[in-house]
Amino acid sequence: EDVEIKILELIMETEKKAFYAGAMKYNFSCRSNYIKEIQACSDMEGLKNWFLNKTGEICSNMESAKEKEALSIIEKAQSYINENFKKDISLDDVSRMANISPYYFSKLFKQETGKNFIEYLTEIRLRHAKDLLQNSGYPIKETCAECGYSDPNYCSRTFRKYEGVTPGEFRERL
Repeated sequence: EDVEIKILELIMETEKKAFYAGAMKYNFSCRSNYIKEIQACSDMEGLKNWFLNKTGEICSNMESAKEKEALSIIEKAQSYINENFKKDISLDDVSRMANISPYYFSKLFKQETGKNFIEYLTEIRLRHAKDLLQNSGYPIKETCAECGYSDPNYCSRTFRKYEGVTPGEFRERL
């Protein structure tokens, strides 16, 4: 009985930690069978297996919650980038907005999107530049400024690197 009580205490404490970490909902009905399940274990091996199964469930819930949080952070960051790409934004700005360290943000962003921050920002800016070059009469210099590039020369070099042609050549080919 002492071992059964200690196992129940450990599971309850683990669930409490998971609850405070936001990984579990507090629910009496989830626990209603714990005592019966523990008492149904015929030996120490059964108790050990019950304990390991419950612990595994809790860890799985915590991992799912962590993944959902990471995805939420990246979705917020992508939204922020999409709304502010015309400004001079940096990895530090976006990580500060997401309220996590730049290092962790960079790692998480790459993991979730498959691109690093600069690649993603450049992709958004160049997509907008191509749209402006196709659908507006803006001069190249203004197009660059509208896409978040303060230096038109840097904009042209970046455009050429990714698209194989300068913005002017891109427009001429249309």
